Amino acid sequence: MKIRKVTLEDAKGICDIYNYYVENTAVTFETAVVSIDEMQQRIKGFLDEGFPYYVGEINGKIAGYCYLHNWNNRCAYSSTKEVTIYLDKDIQGKGFGTILYQYLFKEIYKEDIHALIAGICIPNESSVRLHEKFGFRQASHMKEIGWKFDRWRDVGHWLLVIKQIPPKILILCTGNSCRSQMAHGFLQSFDPKLLVYSAGTKASGKVNPKAIEVMQDAGVNISHHTSDSVDNYVNDEWDWVITVCGGANESCPTFPGKVKNRLHIGFEDPSEATGTPEFIQSEYIRVRDEIKKAFYELYLNRIKGHE
Repeated sequence: MKIRKVTLEDAKGICDIYNYYVENTAVTFETAVVSIDEMQQRIKGFLDEGFPYYVGEINGKIAGYCYLHNWNNRCAYSSTKEVTIYLDKDIQGKGFGTILYQYLFKEIYKEDIHALIAGICIPNESSVRLHEKFGFRQASHMKEIGWKFDRWRDVGHWLLVIKQIPPKILILCTGNSCRSQMAHGFLQSFDPKLLVYSAGTKASGKVNPKAIEVMQDAGVNISHHTSDSVDNYVNDEWDWVITVCGGANESCPTFPGKVKNRLHIGFEDPSEATGTPEFIQSEYIRVRDEIKKAFYELYLNRIKGHE
C-alpha cells in the first residue's frame, strides 16, 4: 500500500469505497449514496481547515482512506477531534487500517489535540480492535440511537485522551533500503503507537524488494515504506536515534539534531551477500531475524511502557 495525501481527484475512488457501506451496512448512518461532487466538497472542506487526510493505494487504486475532523463545533471542544477510517471491503483484516492510522497519528501528535473520538456502530469488532490497538477505550454506549435497514442501531464512542506523546524514533543507515527498513517495520509492529521513521545519509530512493519479501514472510508489511534522506529530519527533536550499519567497511552515519538517546546496533548488510540464490535468501532471513531479536529486546527493556 502506498500512502499519500488526498486530492480532490480522489473523490471517485473514495465514493466507490464509502458508498458500499452506505448501501449495504450500518457502519455509516447515511442512507443515500454520496455523489462525486458532494465528496469533493467534503474533502475540500477538510483540507481548507487544515486537517490531515490520507489515502492508501494498492496497484494505483484507492484501497482506503482516513482523516481527522472536528467532533463538535462548540469552542470548548476545540482540542477534541474525531478520527474516521474506511477500507475497501475486499482488503479488510489485512493490517491496512493499522498502516493508514500510523500515518495519520504522526500528524495528530503535531497538533494541539487533547482527546480523540471514534464513533462506532455496534457491533463492529474489527473497528473496535483497530482503535483499541491505538489506545482508544470505550466511553459510551448509546442504545437504539439510529434506524437503518429496518432495525434500531446502537452507537458507541471510543475515546483516546492524549496524556503523553509516544516516543519518536529515527533509525538510520546509509542507503535506507534494507536494514533500517526492517528495523523500522519490526519496531512499529511491536507497538503501532510508536512514532517510527527511518532514513539514510545516501538514501537509495527505494526499499529493497528482498527486504520487503522476507519481512512479509515474518508477518510485517513494509511495502508502503519509502527510502528517505536524513536531511528531512535534522531539524526535528527525537527521543531515539538508532544506527544499524555494521559491516567492517561501513562508516555509520552521524546525526546532528537534538536527540535524547543515541544507540548503535550493527548488522551485516544482506544486500552485499554473494553466492547461490538459496544462500542469499538465507542471509536476508538471518539478518532479518537478528534485527527482530535485537529490536524486540530494546523495545521490552527500554522503550515499552512509555505511556
